[in-house]
Amino acid sequence: MAGVMAGYDGHRGWVYYLAVAPGHRGAGHGRRLMAEVETRLAARGYAKLNLQVRAGNAEVLAFYRALGYVQDEVVSLGRRLIPDRE
Repeated sequence: MAGVMAGYDGHRGWVYYLAVAPGHRGAGHGRRLMAEVETRLAARGYAKLNLQVRAGNAEVLAFYRALGYVQDEVVSLGRRLIPDRE
């Protein structure tokens, strides 16, 4: 129904994935998972939590903004090491 993968890279916390099955969205599962991640990371003294969302994913951006997340003034860079499968 819902799951999250989060961790700490030695500098800050990261949410790598958060997913809620389409039929279960809007019931608060994502909010509860994010609250649990925040609680667990803060309990360990990690001061910041980062995540990345594709710029065109308006629904997910709105979700995180509603939770109080704001856009950092950074540039995310990437490089494909293996071509995408078609």
